Amino acid sequence: MPFRVLCLHGMGVNAAIFAAQTAHFRSLLPLDYEWVFIDGPAECDAAPGVAAFFEPPYLCWYTTPTTAKMDAAHKLVSTAIEQHGPFDAVMGFSQGAALAASAILRHQIQHPTQPPLFQMGIFICSPMPFSQSLEFGVDARKYFGLRGLLRPSRPGCPTTVPEYLVTDPAYLKGEDELDDSSSGSEDESLPIRRTSPSIFYQMYHSTVDSVRIKIPTVHIYGRRDKWRLHSKDLVKLCPRNLATVYEHDGGHEIPKSASEEICDAIEIAVASL
Repeated sequence: MPFRVLCLHGMGVNAAIFAAQTAHFRSLLPLDYEWVFIDGPAECDAAPGVAAFFEPPYLCWYTTPTTAKMDAAHKLVSTAIEQHGPFDAVMGFSQGAALAASAILRHQIQHPTQPPLFQMGIFICSPMPFSQSLEFGVDARKYFGLRGLLRPSRPGCPTTVPEYLVTDPAYLKGEDELDDSSSGSEDESLPIRRTSPSIFYQMYHSTVDSVRIKIPTVHIYGRRDKWRLHSKDLVKLCPRNLATVYEHDGGHEIPKSASEEICDAIEIAVASL
């Protein structure tokens, strides 16, 4: 029987590009691995360095991780499973990894007595996942420029993300900014846009949420990746005895020089199933 893996690309690439990015290490794994790459639904700017080597379209799973957009992205994953599954594992890079983690957590929360969505997860250079529900996560609206008289997402919900997880403002584009590029503040480091009481951003974090990803996971990230601390905190959302971690010397990438180590990490997780 093949070992089937659903593959979710990062923001600003597409399924074919993700297949190319992972081709080297995948070629070293057993032939019974079957990799299914699917495209995200929305067009966006190309990821850094991609346009020089790959043709468009450049796609993403969501343009900004609001609860509504996370809900829509989860439905895309469910549709992919219905149309192309079943799958033994899911593999994602960057935004695709965060989506995979979020979808796994949602399924566990909503269907605690059912089998998991996947038997295993492979998270490469992952940011922290966001929830579709107001019942989980840190209320991160202010980091996406939503300020003013906002009702709490839930009673007692924390509204401060650990400082080391606050990324480059270029990545903190809120719903209003995407809808209206003319809105924004004079100080681009502290975006302030019109209040949107129906828009929420709920970032999972181990210090706030007790839920954990209860399947074997592989976490691959670069020592020089700006998202490295996000990836390290994602590990904390997984039981340590089920998580296999490999840190390479690169950045936000999948270096060919690390292919053997990446394969070893994946095979360790597979062997635990």
